[in-house]
Amino acid sequence: ADNVIFAGGPFTDALRQKETQDDAPVKPAVAGASGSHIVLPGYYAPHNMGLLDYNTSDGRFLFFLPWQGSVIVGTTDKKCAAETLPYPPEEEIQWMLKECEKYLSKDVKVRRSDVLSSWRGWRPLASNPHLPPGGQVSRDHVISKNPESGVTFIAGGKWTTWREMAEDVLDKVLGAGHPKCNTLDIKLHGGDGYSESLSIQLIQKYGIMEDVAEHLVRTYGGRAWEVLEKCKPTGQQWPRYGVVLATHYPYIEAEVRFACQEYACTIEDILSRRTRLAFLNSEAAIQIIPRVADIMAEELGWSAKIKAKQIQTAKDYMESYGGRIPIDDDLSIRLPTLAEAMDVFKEIDVDGSGFLDVQEVKEMAIRLGQPLPEDRVQSIFNDMDKNKDGKIQAEEFMEWFNAEESKEGIKTYFHKKTGLIFNEIDTDMSGFIDEGELGDVCVRLGQKFPAKKIKAIFKEMDANNDGKIQLDEFTAWMDKETDHTEFRKMLSSSLGLGGTSWLDKSQSGGSFLG
Repeated sequence: ADNVIFAGGPFTDALRQKETQDDAPVKPAVAGASGSHIVLPGYYAPHNMGLLDYNTSDGRFLFFLPWQGSVIVGTTDKKCAAETLPYPPEEEIQWMLKECEKYLSKDVKVRRSDVLSSWRGWRPLASNPHLPPGGQVSRDHVISKNPESGVTFIAGGKWTTWREMAEDVLDKVLGAGHPKCNTLDIKLHGGDGYSESLSIQLIQKYGIMEDVAEHLVRTYGGRAWEVLEKCKPTGQQWPRYGVVLATHYPYIEAEVRFACQEYACTIEDILSRRTRLAFLNSEAAIQIIPRVADIMAEELGWSAKIKAKQIQTAKDYMESYGGRIPIDDDLSIRLPTLAEAMDVFKEIDVDGSGFLDVQEVKEMAIRLGQPLPEDRVQSIFNDMDKNKDGKIQAEEFMEWFNAEESKEGIKTYFHKKTGLIFNEIDTDMSGFIDEGELGDVCVRLGQKFPAKKIKAIFKEMDANNDGKIQLDEFTAWMDKETDHTEFRKMLSSSLGLGGTSWLDKSQSGGSFLG
């Protein structure tokens, strides 16, 4: 090739390293800065008005904007290395929610359970490594050519400047003797056939919902006709066509078929780029994975094995998005130690409504690491709902919680999970934990506890002072009401007392700790 251009974003320097003939590190060109975002329901902001706050509690900028029928809030700004599947830190989600309270009426509760999706991305703050020392780091884009390899890279910029970036890099590479890049004069795909009345034409011909028609026009322009040619009837009187993938969102099954024609090869591509559902509502995106897989298997001829692998890959990908339930959730360790049933009720009543609904009961099971099928969730809900009004009041919950059957179930669950953690720490399988193993687990989990603190924790666990922590001693310590050392919280969040994939030895082939 006469010219090679790459755009590596925050991973630019890793790609530049591949140009070198030796192992000497290249001069850095990009500094990554992570930014977390959350998506809230659309009622949090007017549909035609946003807000930019440049004077937040710690001096960072924060925007609060209507987006795709929802409200997007962001972003934090933290210098750090880029990751590929980044889950947003819970403390950043909490910070954004707290800042949001300042913009809203005091009558409106800003609830953690209203976070429909959350994610973290990286801005590449770029500088030209081939300039003399002291070159400026930029939030705009930088174009630089390696004089040795001849490879040109472009880095920096924003989503909103992508066209200008393409124009600038082409003009620079092609040089003064070549005609200027003419992207401003070229219609985008879908420009032909577009008109302001296009959505009305689509509704009149296909009998689709208005929000679906408007979405198709915004997304595909004149090519919306091609999408709808792949539409199947709904079987309803209205809408006649346009089977939606997820309730309350305008994405339809025909878009998946059209995307396959346009070289979509993965479910993840459909969830995050061909649609924006992963960014708008992570739970809704997870729920449509099986249906998207069915359609793509039909269109692309997947075997059962490929389809199953695609489904698992998509689920793994969706774990990098946050949602209503925090990942760093230690309810599973706190639940058995709460003295009052009312405290537990408040833990589960995430929207602060004063009663529990079926969804909150379902989420309680997820937070405890024991997701249940719909019929089992409904059965538990019915047991709690004594007056059958579809709401579990505090009195009903306390009656159910204090029942001997419920107490025994919670105790059994807690002891089973605690036993599994005990076995993880007891690496020599001696049947007891010694002080060395207690220190080792901190190292293996990447946590720093001073030797003096480890010794004090060990002494606290070792109730009979024989220098060995038996399972019953470990369980009793884990079951204490308070944890001033935060060692128990570390075990809970890192080893997954609430239940994570590390417990399934048949899949992982070994423990989480290795």
